[in-house]
This record gives sequence, structure tokens and C-alpha cells, in this order.
Amino acid sequence: ASDARAASRGSSSRPLARRASDRSRLAAAGEHADDAPPDESAFGAEPWSGAPGEDPISNEVLLKIVLSQIPDEEVNRLVWECLGYTKSIDMDAETLEVKEVWSPENVFPKWAAAYPEPPDVIGVTRKYFPEVDAPVKAACAALTRSVAQEHKQGIKTTLKHLGWKGYKMDGLTPNMTRRAQAANWLLYYRRELRGVSIEELKRRRAERAAAEEAAGRTDAPTGTTKTGVV
Repeated sequence: ASDARAASRGSSSRPLARRASDRSRLAAAGEHADDAPPDESAFGAEPWSGAPGEDPISNEVLLKIVLSQIPDEEVNRLVWECLGYTKSIDMDAETLEVKEVWSPENVFPKWAAAYPEPPDVIGVTRKYFPEVDAPVKAACAALTRSVAQEHKQGIKTTLKHLGWKGYKMDGLTPNMTRRAQAANWLLYYRRELRGVSIEELKRRRAERAAAEEAAGRTDAPTGTTKTGVV
């Protein structure tokens, strides 16, 4: 598996009660929680345990994404790797041409069913005619909908501690919007999905689905278990 998906791939099965307690503690902090970087240990996936500076989706990398300091193609690859697509190199024996081949074997179940091949979620052509951009727009929207409701503002609240306060409407482009959406999904993945087994994610999904039903949120268009990747 890829570095982004496999790094810290061991199963994380922290008890739901502990995770809920962690989040309650952060919520209880109120304004003080907004003044300090989020506590990464309070989320459902274990924090990065590798060498400092080597996390492929660190806050610094996410900042480079929203600042357009990483090429569109690389942003796509990071998303693909975290979704679980694995890359191999295929060479044509006659022409000796080499191309990347991405396999969906390890992709999150619901996403793999919808996208057996990794979709462009950024729009690398930067052509926004409907016949060109419609599939990109749909894939990016699906990725965005899969982010749990409480993580929708994650990238803004996290990167403000690195000086990024979000985009201004004046001059905002589709590419910028999609970069922020991709970065937010990568942050959500890092905090709730990375290193957690599919079995554990399904168990958590079932618990969350029951809570959504009790709260009357089953028909919400985004941020629910129905729109998730698992």
C-alpha cells in the first residue's frame, strides 16, 4: 500500500466512550479550544507516530495544497493513495512506454463501488466546460460529502494556526475551492480513518448511523454515514 494510506496502518480501535469523552473535553474548553491547535489525540485515528516531518499529509503539506504550492496531479495522487488505490508501473513491451496503473483492491468499499478507477478531483486540465469538468465536479462533491459533519470546517480551524485564514471570495477559482476541499478530506482521513481497520470503521459507522437516526439526520445531504466512503 502507499505511504499515505499505509503509514500508521495498524488497526486503531479506541473505545467509542473514550473518543466521545475526548471530544466532550475539547467542546467544554469552548473559546480556549479555538485559540490552540486541535488535540490530535482526541480523534478516532491514532496521531502520526513516524519521524517528525515525514507525515505525507501533515498540516504543512495541507497548507502547501491550499496555497497552490503542490501541483494538481500530486494533490490527486495524495487523495488516491489515502482512498486506498495502489500504484504499479506498466511497460508496453513493444513501445517501451511506461504508465501508472492504479488498483482499487484496497479502496474504501463504497468509494470503490462508485470509482473503480481513481477520479480527478481537482481538474488538472483547468477546463471548466461541462463536458470536461462534470465528472471532476461530481467526484470532488462526493469526496466532500463523505466528510463527517463535525469535520467540515477542519481545514480552516487547523491551518489558521499556520497563518491561513481561508480564501477571499474575490478571485476565488474552482481550482482553489477544490484544493481546499481535497485538503479538508485529507485532514478528515488523517484524523478519523487512517490506520483504522475496515471492520472497526464499519462498527463505528453502525453506531453513528443509529445516532443519526435518533437525531433525525438520516436525510441530511452531506456529512452522514450514507455519504461516507466506508
